[in-house]
Amino acid sequence: MTAKFDVKLIVKLAVWSLVVGAVLYSLELSPGEIYGWIGDTIASLWGWLVGTGLEYILLGATIVVPIYLISRLRSRSSRS
Repeated sequence: MTAKFDVKLIVKLAVWSLVVGAVLYSLELSPGEIYGWIGDTIASLWGWLVGTGLEYILLGATIVVPIYLISRLRSRSSRS
């Protein structure tokens, strides 16, 4: 399957690229800064998940998992 590119699509992409580029230039941002920010955000989310987030997940699982297992056992016994 090949992608269909026409002149209208290329012009539309060029116009949007110009608009976004002008906005980024006026905000004094570079693509490297944006990619760096995305990388830093992902790294901080990962750090939170491994640190505090995992603790919250395990704490919640001590309540949620037994309730789930009990409800599964009860529904299984009511079917028989």
